[in-house]
Amino acid sequence: MRSVRSFTLAALALGLVACEDDPLKSGLPEVPTPPQQGVQAFIQVDNAQANPGDQVRVFVRLQFGTETGAKLGSYTARLKFDPEILGFVSEAKIDDGLRVTNPNNAGAGELRFAGASAAGFNDLTLFEGAFLVKKAGYLDAFKLEMEEASAATTLSNLTEHLDVPGQVFQRSGWK
Repeated sequence: MRSVRSFTLAALALGLVACEDDPLKSGLPEVPTPPQQGVQAFIQVDNAQANPGDQVRVFVRLQFGTETGAKLGSYTARLKFDPEILGFVSEAKIDDGLRVTNPNNAGAGELRFAGASAAGFNDLTLFEGAFLVKKAGYLDAFKLEMEEASAATTLSNLTEHLDVPGQVFQRSGWK
């Protein structure tokens, strides 16, 4: 009988320790698994558990495959979202190359953004902005469309080998 009590207490203690994990870090992965070749563009958020009324930071990022030697020289993209679920608040300026965001269609759920750098970008964050969560389930409200991506110096077309995972990822430790 004593061993049953000890086992039960040990199982309960283990369960409590497991519940102490940060739910944000245990929910979504931070980035997709990088491909060997090509590039990936993906969406990250700073708070996957945001509730209606909360603001979230949204990032569009790019990563190169493990065997890809190019640097990003230019890009154009659209971030689409359901305006019934999310409201665009503002963009954050990224100080690396020439970057622009067109929020004119934000009320209809679309932001366009682009950038260019002859020597290539050091920061592969393509867009950063704040959004107001209006309804629960906001992670499913995003869609990323990459229209163009080119390599610096060679100007080779990266779009042919571009993957855009449909999943949203969790960004931890953003500045």
